[in-house]
Amino acid sequence: MVNRTKEADSKIIGLLMQNADLTYKEMANRLKLNESTVRKRVLALQKSGIIRRYLVEVDTEKLGYKTNVMLGLDVDPSKLMEIGKKLIAIPETRMVYNTSGGNDFVLVVWTKDREGLGKIVDHISSFEGVNKVTPSFLVERLK
Repeated sequence: MVNRTKEADSKIIGLLMQNADLTYKEMANRLKLNESTVRKRVLALQKSGIIRRYLVEVDTEKLGYKTNVMLGLDVDPSKLMEIGKKLIAIPETRMVYNTSGGNDFVLVVWTKDREGLGKIVDHISSFEGVNKVTPSFLVERLK
């Protein structure tokens, strides 16, 4: 029973990650499960914190954001939390990740144009403790 529940949960999560607008009935039909089972599993996944929230994928160009980039930041370790707080306060930062490996932070930034991007990069570069800002233009989302 536990393995079947885990398998159903995994399939439900997969469907919701592809399209969070699916109804319980649509998911049940695709998974060949009872609608009530799907509803109970989704509610259990929400209650347990596995499903935390539903997000919207937007067409940034239709909103007027022509320049979408990922910024990799290298920062002074003693300033990590302070810089993180400043980064999340910038309206153009849509995602901010504290990472290990090549960068200390990776940000997704939307701007109307390259001039706006330049201003954001200059602003972030001015933070005390920011050692390096490396932009990478987002060309196409594949998944």
